[in-house]
Amino acid sequence: MSIITFYKFSGAFIIMVALGFTISQIGVTKIFNYPQILRESSDIILNKFYEGGVKLKFFWSLFALSSLMLIPMSAIFYTILNKNDTPYLIIGETFGIASGIFYVLGLMRWVFLADRLSKEYINMNITTEKKEIIEIIFKSFHVYCGNSIGETLGFLCMGVWIIIVGISMSAHSIFPKLIGAGFITCGIGIMVAPLEWLGFKFTNKINKVSMKFLMLLLVFVGVRLIMY
Repeated sequence: MSIITFYKFSGAFIIMVALGFTISQIGVTKIFNYPQILRESSDIILNKFYEGGVKLKFFWSLFALSSLMLIPMSAIFYTILNKNDTPYLIIGETFGIASGIFYVLGLMRWVFLADRLSKEYINMNITTEKKEIIEIIFKSFHVYCGNSIGETLGFLCMGVWIIIVGISMSAHSIFPKLIGAGFITCGIGIMVAPLEWLGFKFTNKINKVSMKFLMLLLVFVGVRLIMY
């Protein structure tokens, strides 16, 4: 495969991943009131998830699949940006791969666990004791897989990866320096998300804006590679 062909396929792939993230987040936001719903009690979340039906499960699955695609995207950016003076780029790729893994571990709880638990939870014949057990199970996975793995390790690793990619882009002839600066800014904005658990609620909004802006930058990068 020639370098031009590789660039074109890579550009198309990056655009597809960005669109997958965007479409899936729009879907879960509209149907499930994400991410505000995550701060509600377990009974509200489980009932709302059940009401979402097949459409909601589709968007969560698309969200998880798009996150998994961060792994090959990390390899793509490494291949495109790697030069003799960017030995640090391998660190960025490692963090990018880790972010994809952490995101998938966090998101897959919605595809399987929440689906099963919500069906049990809305059963008219369920006892109060069983409801409490389901709430404990869901809350445990919600805190561990969601808050700890997805929204902490995932955001931190992705932030480091995007910052390193941005630094490399700033020194590469293919991309304008402004795009590299945009990546660095987005990476910092993504990384501050875990500060929400320390009481800085505004960092959640910074994270969401940074993620949306990053998707726009990825589309630009994809188009740039296709047109190269």
